[in-house]
Amino acid sequence: MTTAPQKPLPRIAIITVIYRCASYLPGFMQSLAEVDYPRDRLELHLVDNGPGDGSLEVARTAAASLATRLPQVVIHEPGRNLGFAAGNNLALRAAIAAGFDYCYLLNPDATFEAAALAEAVRVAGQSERVGSVQSLLVLGDRPEVVNTSGNHIHFLGFGYVGGYQTLRQDVALAPRDITFSSGACMLVPSAILQEVGLFDETLWLYHEDLDLGWRMRIAGYRNLLAPASVCRHFYEFSRSAGKWYWMERNRWIVLLKNYRLATILLLLPALLAADAGLLLMAARGGWLGSKLRALAWFMRPAAWAHVRRGRRAVAQLRKVPDRDLLQSFTATIDFPEFRGALVTGVVEPLWKLMLAILRMLVRW
Repeated sequence: MTTAPQKPLPRIAIITVIYRCASYLPGFMQSLAEVDYPRDRLELHLVDNGPGDGSLEVARTAAASLATRLPQVVIHEPGRNLGFAAGNNLALRAAIAAGFDYCYLLNPDATFEAAALAEAVRVAGQSERVGSVQSLLVLGDRPEVVNTSGNHIHFLGFGYVGGYQTLRQDVALAPRDITFSSGACMLVPSAILQEVGLFDETLWLYHEDLDLGWRMRIAGYRNLLAPASVCRHFYEFSRSAGKWYWMERNRWIVLLKNYRLATILLLLPALLAADAGLLLMAARGGWLGSKLRALAWFMRPAAWAHVRRGRRAVAQLRKVPDRDLLQSFTATIDFPEFRGALVTGVVEPLWKLMLAILRMLVRW
């Protein structure tokens, strides 16, 4: 009696955008050398978003020293900083064209634990409706502590990491649905990317993973956490004024593209009230200029042309109504940096009431 040959494991393109990250790259490469997955089924794509900053040279040196233990390394040199979204898209297009089954996005300041890839692939293979799989991301210098166990979408468009600073041992090992996967450690089937589209390159930085995860949900796909697939992230929370520009501008772009028009109209009073509060917060926090620049971006006709194109693309994908999506959105921002008496005692109770009313009214 002959045994049927085993089906080969899926081919995975690991995609990493490098920018001012030289100190992290030796550890990143070492973790890839130790990952438990056949090297002939992997390919590493490095996108040099910081030409001349020394990161690429360090990556090449590390790759050369580990050459016998690494998969093939493909280097993309666009010659300038494309931003996170377009930088990843450059390598995603190359990987999809080369016929890879999956693409795994990993930050350069992160590392794999040995079983991470095999476990992410196992979870992704459980259903054809899996759009993305996020590994459990723990802190690099404190691997017993969670960085994110799946990200959350606030109904006003804010996105934040889930489970931050909780204990890794308390995370249940069974895969579960999450609202969206972090772009820092995410496995995505190439076929689904071809259907729903890649990152929105206008977003440049921040919210691009939220936008992609939201689109996947609209198209009827699930985003899952694979808790036994673990990556370590040397994470530092940034308070820079520039970050607030991208986050606030992109929050509005994403919600204007992905909500139905009727939902946006219902949300408009809450959105305007939130922006009034954010303007006060920005004035006190020293990033008022960034908030005003984010709002000014929408004064250009090109901005609204981009939103209209995005809405048309989403309309063609739409299988899941807003009423269902709102059930998984949240009215809290459970992130330690934003907790305080005003938020927990006043703002969040109002948000919870608004979301409850919205869920009752939205029938589309």
